[in-house]
Amino acid sequence: MSRKLILTLLLVATSSSFLYPQVKVSTSFETGSIGNSALIDSVVIRKGKDDSLSILSFLIESRFDPINPVDSALRPSARWYHFRMEGVKDKMLFLNIKNSEVIRPFYSYDGVNYSRVEFNENIFKGAINKMVKSDTVYISHFYPYTFSRHLEELEKWSQKEFVKRRVIGESTLGLPIDMIEITDPNYSDESKKRVWIHGRSHPSEAPSSWHLEAIIDEITSDSPFAIELRKNTIFFIVPIINPDGVKGGFSRSTSTGVNIEINWDRPDSLTMPEVKALKKALDSVTSIAPLDLLLNMHSQIANSITYWIHKAESTNNRAFKNQMLLSALTINYTPYYRPQDQLFSSVAPRYVEGWMWNKFRDRTLSITFETPYTYYNEDINGDWVSRENLKELGLSSLFAVSDLLNLDRESRIFVDVETTGDHKGWLVKSDDQSLYFGESYLESTRDRAKLRIRVPNLKKGRYILHKWETGPLAESYGQEKNIWVSIGEVIQKRDGRAKIEFTAKDISEKIDSFILIKIESD
Repeated sequence: MSRKLILTLLLVATSSSFLYPQVKVSTSFETGSIGNSALIDSVVIRKGKDDSLSILSFLIESRFDPINPVDSALRPSARWYHFRMEGVKDKMLFLNIKNSEVIRPFYSYDGVNYSRVEFNENIFKGAINKMVKSDTVYISHFYPYTFSRHLEELEKWSQKEFVKRRVIGESTLGLPIDMIEITDPNYSDESKKRVWIHGRSHPSEAPSSWHLEAIIDEITSDSPFAIELRKNTIFFIVPIINPDGVKGGFSRSTSTGVNIEINWDRPDSLTMPEVKALKKALDSVTSIAPLDLLLNMHSQIANSITYWIHKAESTNNRAFKNQMLLSALTINYTPYYRPQDQLFSSVAPRYVEGWMWNKFRDRTLSITFETPYTYYNEDINGDWVSRENLKELGLSSLFAVSDLLNLDRESRIFVDVETTGDHKGWLVKSDDQSLYFGESYLESTRDRAKLRIRVPNLKKGRYILHKWETGPLAESYGQEKNIWVSIGEVIQKRDGRAKIEFTAKDISEKIDSFILIKIESD
């Protein structure tokens, strides 16, 4: 390096505060959040008269939530960051972000469309190095899902004749907590399954909102699957239960610092308005009948999907089995979730699941579902979480729920083998070591035992027949167990009763249930 270039670098380094007063860091927009920020170094490298590169190094501290006045021993979170930098066109930025994870976060040049930073822009732990192509750049922990988008989507969904929208309460700062009820009004509610879904108690968990939006988009669509869901189900959905936290860019709390996820067992004086509104709405919808399913949608920093499954010791064997069955069905429909990623806990009254357990026991399956922010299956070289694959996951989640509750009776026909007719050569069995639908399954007593299956009122068309491969009721198991296995094709030439024959491969083969998935109408 020449003496002239060294002198230039030294002069620039000692005068950085004068050269870059035009660079502004701000959060004056929805979901914007930051603690302290400071320019800690700057250099201009000049290669020629009209050829130079500006390098700026900033320290960014993610903002902590307020101290929790209800659980003062609970350490505040600072996960969420979302800030804007102006005056940075054609500059190389080094951003050292403290208090949160910096795992290929997102950037945007317009505050609307966001992309992940590349691998080579996040080489160092906690730091981003990026050449900026616009005067303004936004940096965010994940692709933001704003309260404004929430309101726009609510308005869109509410235009459908089968969607009812109502405000079930207000947040601490007076924002509405909206619930939508989705069902086909042309069919009696009496025999319908009842499913509750809510999300975003933790504001930083934006992936969960993209996942839930995809679920609602499918339920309200014109697809044959969605039409069947609405005929047989009432969905009660509260997409954002913490509007203050989401709009204000908090991490895991409301604007007051309270983590409402664990606020369900507090006395009235310490129960937040958001939780009171949810309790009142749940009491209202369950006054007619218990829910069949409650899904609590979240995102986690672990690099995998999971359900938080409550162990039988804290609930009972039936509740544990049903949770495991929902988890296995979800694994069946997505490549992003594996048996070894399941997580387990004890049910506790401070959570909505514990509150529901104390009211309805195993009549309602209540469970938390987690998406990651980063990549799936603990595989950094695999698929990274995106809006596109969260949309895929939304459909996978609905397939699992449909199978569990038998919601689609036209194109995904569930067949319980105990009601099929001839069980000669088969034993009816039940145990706490196998994962199966209902109260029992069949086991063959000899090789080549035949099972004749009768399906009433099967519509004309082509179907793929799947057999449930009953596996162990265990915290982890092989990928080849507890899944639907395709075993053949069924062609139904006219509407009416169908007869299907199944032959056991060997003695002690387990048969639980079948599902017929329509692939053609004719």
